[in-house]
Amino acid sequence: MRYFLRALRLMRPYVWLLGVYVVCTIFAGVVNAAPVAVGKAFLEHLQRGGSGDVGLLGAMGTGDRFRWVDEWLVAWFGTDPYVFLYGICAIIVLCVALKGLCDFLISFLAAWISQRMQVDAVERLMNHVLALDIGFHDRRKMGDLVSRMVGDTTCLKVTAKLALEFIEKPPQIVFLVVMALLLNWKLFLIGAVGLPLVVGPLLTFTRRIYKHALRARVQAADMSQDMLQDLAGMRTVHAYEAVKAEGENFNRLAEKFFKSSMRMARNRALLKPISELLMMTGGIAVFAVGSTWVLKGEMSLAAFGAFLAALSMCYNPLRGMLSSFGELAEFVPSAERAFELLDTKPRIVDAPDAIDCPVLRKEIVFEKVALDYGRGPVFRDLDLRIAAGERIGIVGRTGIGKSTLLSLLLRFYDPTEGRILLDGVDLRTVKLATLRRQMALVTQEPFLFHTSIEENIRYGKPGATTDEIVAAAKAAAVHDEIVQQPDGYKTIVGERGVTLSGGQRQRISVARAILRNAPILLLDEATSALDSSVEQQVQDALERLSEGRTTLVVAHRLGTVRTADRIVVFSDEGGIEAVAPHGELLETSATYRRLWERQSGQGAESVAAEHETRRDGERLRRTAE
Repeated sequence: MRYFLRALRLMRPYVWLLGVYVVCTIFAGVVNAAPVAVGKAFLEHLQRGGSGDVGLLGAMGTGDRFRWVDEWLVAWFGTDPYVFLYGICAIIVLCVALKGLCDFLISFLAAWISQRMQVDAVERLMNHVLALDIGFHDRRKMGDLVSRMVGDTTCLKVTAKLALEFIEKPPQIVFLVVMALLLNWKLFLIGAVGLPLVVGPLLTFTRRIYKHALRARVQAADMSQDMLQDLAGMRTVHAYEAVKAEGENFNRLAEKFFKSSMRMARNRALLKPISELLMMTGGIAVFAVGSTWVLKGEMSLAAFGAFLAALSMCYNPLRGMLSSFGELAEFVPSAERAFELLDTKPRIVDAPDAIDCPVLRKEIVFEKVALDYGRGPVFRDLDLRIAAGERIGIVGRTGIGKSTLLSLLLRFYDPTEGRILLDGVDLRTVKLATLRRQMALVTQEPFLFHTSIEENIRYGKPGATTDEIVAAAKAAAVHDEIVQQPDGYKTIVGERGVTLSGGQRQRISVARAILRNAPILLLDEATSALDSSVEQQVQDALERLSEGRTTLVVAHRLGTVRTADRIVVFSDEGGIEAVAPHGELLETSATYRRLWERQSGQGAESVAAEHETRRDGERLRRTAE
């Protein structure tokens, strides 16, 4: 119920349309009930053989409760029996036409409000998910998020339509109940005897429907995740002949979803006939008692006919509401899942008193920094100073925390202990947007959007001119290859840039970073996945990009950071072992020396000779000075 009420609150921006909707439902209730009173007069008119004597109208069972209707009809149509008869027929036709108009407005407004609410929910969810921290996305399955944002919000639209039905039906029921009470209140109480009997089955079946619907939505999310995973890894699936195995795995998930859906459908199917059967006990009692009263002359046939019409017309919206309860129990779990996602709070947010991040002039300081993802510490007591304009290499074994250092600087995560300072200002006290505006990131696997090459480069600087984009592409040494594409810069690159080579994708990513023109450059193994010929092209582009910028380079291949001002070496146990230039590290860092020997193919003697050559060069330089 809580999530259902929250779904209703999404309609608040359209309260004026809801007002029109309510007016239409009330008017529809009136014109729906009016033919009962008019029909009673019509039947009595036939019963007395067309006499226009108003004194005879309303006799035999209803007293003077409907006398005003009878007097109005006679005043309007006179006492001519045929004019009176055709006049009543015209009123009934008019009521039906007005009811049809109201039904059109009710249906259209319900569709508009529910569709608008779904779109609003999708927009809110997408904007909210985009704002959630990277840690959240690391923990969640993409298929589950897609299922919540698409499938569950679609169900939210159905929930809204059902809620509007609960607004539409009561006016119809109220006016018909009033009509039935006026006709014969005792007979109405007899007819209502079946309603309390419906409550028990209603509660039982709706609980079951809710349980199986929630399970089905979770299983639908698992199916979405499996689909996305298989589609993204299609080359691997085919290469390892896993088509059949993956198909069988998906089939198992689909069968689980089918079973939960059918359990839900079975309970929904049982709810309606059982409820109607219990409700009809009252209807059967009305028919039996009312017929007896007519035979005894205690109630007119016209009044009894009008009462049966009112009661049967009242049962229709009641049956609709009972069916809606079952559907609501089916779709509320989707609203619950959507709101659960919407209630997730990002862990990385601007402080209430956050300031603009200062432009880096002096240094970046990691001060006693520790980070723990919850699976054990990545590192502890990390201390590091990086001067503005310095080029820093970061090396160490895989999984030791090299890329995490860049993530901390971007505030994808916050340290669990210690702090990171930029010109003496704690990064947690600055606005995220102004911090990240100072940084450009190039990763090992560049992400290109399914749009044109031009728009992919412009992502680094929204609003950039074509000339700026071309200049960035030339600086990244990719311009000549772009103009050879079928549509040049307008060429659509496909999902994740699938139509381009790895080197082209990487250089377009570099062009994006060049266009951003940020003072801090973060390179996360930007060339490790490239072959040697392409790597040199990208490396040259990165060298040009890093000129005059503070640059942090995470590297697997030590040759790419050999010329760095300093290299940060992570020990195999975690934490920083040494920070120094390449030559000095060969002498002082066992970890770095081992990595260098392994990659360069040099033995200990060759490395020692390189050390001696470097020292001789330094002595000659000092002598010359």
